[in-house]
Amino acid sequence: MSGSERFNPHFTQSVIDAMGPKTDPRTREIMASLIKHLHDFTREVELTVDEWMAGVAFVNLIGQTSTATRNEAHRVSDVVGLESLVDEIAHKHINESGEEPTSSSILGPFWSPNAPFRENGGSIIINAPPNGQKTLMHGVITDLDTKKPIPGAVIDIWQASANGKYDFQDPDNQAPNNLRGKFRCNEKGEYWFYCLKPTAYSLPTDGAAGAIFRALDRHPMRPAHIHLMMTAEGYKPVTTQLYPRDDPYVSNDTVFAVKDDLLIDFYPSKDPNAKLDLEYNIRLAPRGEKTAPMEGLSSFSTPPTTTSTTRRPSTYNTPANPTMRLPYAPKTPPSPSLEPVYSRIAARRAPRPLIPLDLALLHSPPVADGWNSFIGALRTQTQFDASIRELAISRVAVLNSAVHEWNSHAPLAFKAGIKAEGLATVLRGEDVGKGGTGGEGGLTEREWAVVAYTDQMTRGVVVEEGVFGEVKKWLGERDVVELTAVVAGYNCRPAFTPLNTRRAASSKHPKGFVAPAKEELDELRESVQEFTRREIPEDLAQKTDSSNAFPNEIWPKLGEAGFLGVTADEAYGGLGMGYQAHCVIMEEISRASGSIALSYAAHSQLCVNQFMLNGSEAQKAKYLPGLIAGEKIGALAMSEHSAGSDVVSMKMTAKEVDGGYLLNGTKMWITNGPDAHYIIVYAKTVPDAASKGITAFIVETTTKGFSCAKKLDKLGMRGSNTGELVFDDVFVPKENVLGALNKGVTVLMEGLDLERLVLSAGPLGLMQAALDVTLPYTHTRKQFNTPIAHNQLVQGKLADMYTKYKAASSYTYAVAAAVDNGQPILTQDCAGAILYAAERATECTLDAIQLMGGMGYMNEVPVGRLLRDAKLYEIGAGTSEVRRMVIGRAFNKEYRE
Repeated sequence: MSGSERFNPHFTQSVIDAMGPKTDPRTREIMASLIKHLHDFTREVELTVDEWMAGVAFVNLIGQTSTATRNEAHRVSDVVGLESLVDEIAHKHINESGEEPTSSSILGPFWSPNAPFRENGGSIIINAPPNGQKTLMHGVITDLDTKKPIPGAVIDIWQASANGKYDFQDPDNQAPNNLRGKFRCNEKGEYWFYCLKPTAYSLPTDGAAGAIFRALDRHPMRPAHIHLMMTAEGYKPVTTQLYPRDDPYVSNDTVFAVKDDLLIDFYPSKDPNAKLDLEYNIRLAPRGEKTAPMEGLSSFSTPPTTTSTTRRPSTYNTPANPTMRLPYAPKTPPSPSLEPVYSRIAARRAPRPLIPLDLALLHSPPVADGWNSFIGALRTQTQFDASIRELAISRVAVLNSAVHEWNSHAPLAFKAGIKAEGLATVLRGEDVGKGGTGGEGGLTEREWAVVAYTDQMTRGVVVEEGVFGEVKKWLGERDVVELTAVVAGYNCRPAFTPLNTRRAASSKHPKGFVAPAKEELDELRESVQEFTRREIPEDLAQKTDSSNAFPNEIWPKLGEAGFLGVTADEAYGGLGMGYQAHCVIMEEISRASGSIALSYAAHSQLCVNQFMLNGSEAQKAKYLPGLIAGEKIGALAMSEHSAGSDVVSMKMTAKEVDGGYLLNGTKMWITNGPDAHYIIVYAKTVPDAASKGITAFIVETTTKGFSCAKKLDKLGMRGSNTGELVFDDVFVPKENVLGALNKGVTVLMEGLDLERLVLSAGPLGLMQAALDVTLPYTHTRKQFNTPIAHNQLVQGKLADMYTKYKAASSYTYAVAAAVDNGQPILTQDCAGAILYAAERATECTLDAIQLMGGMGYMNEVPVGRLLRDAKLYEIGAGTSEVRRMVIGRAFNKEYRE
């Protein structure tokens, strides 16, 4: 280093050069640029050690605040404008005439895949707020290039209520899917429905994003907005937000998402059913070559063309270089009239209530619904004195610095009979130890006992015998149990995993994936069990088997429950919960019906998960939302008459032609084949290149030349519709190549390991079902005046069935947990899990028939069906013999290396 240089000029390059030769080129480019910027910034400001450690603490805070249901890093990206910038780079388009489609904006965390379709002219308002302004929103969706309307285009709308909360943040006032809905345009491209004029609200300030707000002296407010997502076949989807032009925060949106052409005007409505009128016309860009991403970043030098009302002249003129945002938000209100607004902002900056867990649960509506139901039950279904209940909740609020909960429950405690002086004592927050004497601080002896009990449970969990005895003196046994449940429930908060103990997520998961905790998986299992009890009762399972017909009405129900996209990214409507969760769902559906579960797996694992692993962003955006919602059915076609286990010997060909490929051949034993809308098909693009000439394609079954020759009549898994497929010059466009050309075997084998893993949960469900039938039967069936379960030989069979199930379950979930925690995916373990589970399931169902004797041989009980269903798992996804060969070859490869 020369004396004239203050810092070593070669240090940054040496860090960049440390990247190994196997680094992906794009990763190398991104990381090299990041390291350069980071080092230049550090030198420029001459960062001190203390300042660097403050940054480290901030990064740790992001990890500590984030959970499987709250992505604080995403929130921080919003606050520093990163998501808006990435959105602009990704979605800014122009056509040949220099025109732009409707601007995109950030998705945000409040979208739900469960929003229902509603009829045009309908309303998304289920629970009308007293101060809400009902609005008739209408417009036309048109093609950017041709200016013609787009019939059948879908517009998905969601918004907060007048109190600034979305439906699952506000279960006391809003029903599920309040202010949410999807509408399909008529033949003229028109849509119309009723919504509310939106209300501004604040982002949470209790995490890392809040730390940025405070450090930069910025407000946390988002301007009022309506969320929209527009989709149409053959067009690029648009996700955006609309902002009332008169909202005070449009000029300084805290996440920088406002764009000029997204500002809208509300007018008095002539419709007797609405107070306001909003016309918003939308332009979508075709997916073809006419419209392409702009080079570099967009500029505001050209005023955008507004897509709002066409029948009224706008009074707003876009400046040549508009300044949409202020660099900061002052703490002092500029005028007395704004004092209430700034007071609310100050209140939001105070410690945020942890008790409702609403924002932490936003990304998982089923979990949020379950949590809110639990909290609601603690308040409405408990029978002990309301004054004691509300006093305890108020004290929990004080100890958790939960401003909102105190404001909600202290008035209820006062109304129920707690004195104002007593509530003032509770609010002070001092450690009350073992309580106080009657009358002291405005509290009775009974109330002091409750406060002391609440304090010790909240502060240290363990309650001293003396305090417990004092509570029992005033409350009955049931009341003490209910008080304990209330205090425990209202003290619950997300369990944060220390940042340095988290594993990097596998590449088989969505970005930002964190393996679910046991509690989350247990709650998911309960949710699936409730679903199957309601939607797949035994009579439906029996009917599906006897009629050999799949109940297609179950698909949208599976989609609404979120089960069809369990491993898919939330951006496409998935849950993003990983393979343990997928196994849980597969097991519990199999427990109810093996055939329905098999079709579910073919759709969610073989099709949806293959899209997630290998699809391009355009392919995912086009196909995944419909598949995950249950509006479309998916399948995978690999096997042929002469190519089962030896799949590489397939005969189906894909000949390259202008613009794509022509597929010719047949596929055999394809689950969901007779019903599927989209099928992932493997074909030979280079027929004489063996495994190096196979390519995966996405085939839409409406394409000319595709047909299902026949639906197959199977021994078991009846109703899981299986067919022989025929491809006669089926044209597939180039953009429907899945993965790389001639790399189909890589796609196939990559998916096959995970397919075997998820399918191994099917036999687990069948073993569970066998135990569900056999255990009660053997304990009620008597011979020689004794339940046959008391016979040692019968006990031996029951013990074997149970042990085989538990051992197989442990194997499957251990492999799934390893995958979710970022460990290498071992072919021998994925094959081993299904090998062991499948063979044990056949043994268990045979034992179930034997234990039920003559009754077990009758079709009126399900054990015969369970045996027929179980046998398939020794054949499909590679026979047991092939699985043993796969495991052996994995060992050969390991020792050869």
